Amino acid sequence: MPGNRLEEVAPGVLVATSRFMATNTVVVVHGRDALLVDPGVHLDELESLAGELLARRLQPVGGFATHAHWDHVLWHRGLGDVPRWASSATVTEGIAHHHELVDQAEAVVELDDERLGLSLTPVEGALPWTGPEAVPVGHDAHATGHAALHLPELGLLVAGDMGSDIEVPLLEHGVPGPQALLAYHEGLERLAALAPVDLVVTGHGHVCDGAMWRRRLDADRRYLDDIAAGRPTDDTRLVEPWLEDADAGMRASLTKREWRVWARALASPDETASAAVREGITTFLGRRPGVVAAYVPLPGEVDLAGLLDIGADVIALPCMEPDGTVSWRRDEGRRQRNRLGFGQPSADLPVVDPVDFDLLLVPGRLFDHHGIRLGRGGGHYDRLLPRLRPGAAVVGVTVDERIVPRLPTDQHDRPMTHLATQSGVRAVSGFRT
Repeated sequence: MPGNRLEEVAPGVLVATSRFMATNTVVVVHGRDALLVDPGVHLDELESLAGELLARRLQPVGGFATHAHWDHVLWHRGLGDVPRWASSATVTEGIAHHHELVDQAEAVVELDDERLGLSLTPVEGALPWTGPEAVPVGHDAHATGHAALHLPELGLLVAGDMGSDIEVPLLEHGVPGPQALLAYHEGLERLAALAPVDLVVTGHGHVCDGAMWRRRLDADRRYLDDIAAGRPTDDTRLVEPWLEDADAGMRASLTKREWRVWARALASPDETASAAVREGITTFLGRRPGVVAAYVPLPGEVDLAGLLDIGADVIALPCMEPDGTVSWRRDEGRRQRNRLGFGQPSADLPVVDPVDFDLLLVPGRLFDHHGIRLGRGGGHYDRLLPRLRPGAAVVGVTVDERIVPRLPTDQHDRPMTHLATQSGVRAVSGFRT
């Protein structure tokens, strides 16, 4: 089967699409010079590419690999012995995983050492070629060291494996799911901030304009929200069995258990951050009358010390009873140790009914932008929140580093009305301040 021919998609921009997963080769032309991005994939396609460049009297002067996956680091002797650039992290990944990349490539194409172009040169800043400025835009979405190539003079973005119209977002293999998900969100936002972007060539799929690109990024965000929340998706790109398998694998890496494991590795809030959180809560509360329920911090939680003298009529703190249940007792400064060794109000202090709470301050391992909380798994706050009266404010207390885009959500999960971090207190969307 003959290789696919180059098509001019804009002045000075040629694209050839492989029969393997609609993988795109991009050629940027400047005079007789040609910059090649991710050439591939089958041998006849690479030979055809070399022949067509020769027929067009174009001379390859450099190449760029967007990331260290086998189908993006291919080369052919007919393209010449020219510099092939990549981000420093991509170069490192290519060296570290050389044998794995060879095995993956040989499962699909006939391969020799001359066609796996792992002799990459790390580049910082714009590519050193004579054509329009070509700036790598690095991130770690999908692959460590992934880099799109932005050519602002042409309004062109060569996106690598991002923003495809035929593949859902694929999180990086071998990285904890939460870490890979957050990296993907960061990558999307880095690419979304680029301007001008009038034409986009993705690693797989169809070329699009800037407006369609923004819609694709929105679709990627919705899909990531779906898998992170653990809910079904209506994404129409899930048509191939291998994508359905990938979807299942990503969901399995984003369970509450996986998020808790990831959260345990985060640094505990330091006193500077805790003080900033307390200041924001104090400003938010003012001298609020009524009943304010707080907590005595466990390791990893924001310390509320000094916050409780806020002029409320009653401050209530949780108290573990001898039978293991949790009650709420009025805080009058007298503390005792519970059976787990943590401080709590003395057992002789008055009990406060949660239905009387006007405001509840809730700690957590993580929160998301929608107010969903990930706790320690005991279910205490899951049982408490339905007991509150309508209109009671529920404030999740944490630090910015522990707020993520979306957490797994069960039917019984109730969102916070507000989130308090060192950046201040804000209402969660859907709730009024």
